[in-house]
Amino acid sequence: MVFFEDSAEMGFGMVIRDSNGVHIFSRTLAMSGVYAPEEGEAIGLFEALSWIKELDIRNVEIEMDAKVVVNAFYSQDSSYISVFGDIIQACKKVFISYPYCKVGWVNRQANELAYNLARIAKDFPSPFVWAELPVVVECRPYTSCTC
Repeated sequence: MVFFEDSAEMGFGMVIRDSNGVHIFSRTLAMSGVYAPEEGEAIGLFEALSWIKELDIRNVEIEMDAKVVVNAFYSQDSSYISVFGDIIQACKKVFISYPYCKVGWVNRQANELAYNLARIAKDFPSPFVWAELPVVVECRPYTSCTC
C-alpha cells in the first residue's frame, strides 16, 4: 500500500501465485482517502480477502509486509476501539468463510511486486486485473508516492 500525496489517494497491489510461485493474477486498486498507515494496510488486507472471496479461491496464503496488521488480525484482544480496529474486525468477518486461508508477514523485498503494483495503481482504471505478469511495474520511475 502506498499513499499518493499529490492526490490524497491510496494505491494497493495484490498478486495471486500458485503453490509453485507462478503468477496467476495481479490487481491494482486506487482509493480516495487519507488514513493512518496501519489503517491503509488493514484496508488492503480487507480488499485482498474480498478479492479471493469473489474469485472463490481456496487454500490461500496472504502475505503482507505490515506486521502490525498481521499481529492485530490474529490478536484475541478486542479492545481496538478505533478505525483500525473496525477494519480488522471487518477482515475477520470475511476471513471466517475461508478456514483454509492464512495471513502472514513477509519483508518488503519478498512483497516487491505487490508494492510496485501499488505504486502504479492510480494510473489504471480501478480495480485493474492482469492475467499475465505485468511488465510495466519493472520499468517505471516512481516519484509521487510514499509508503
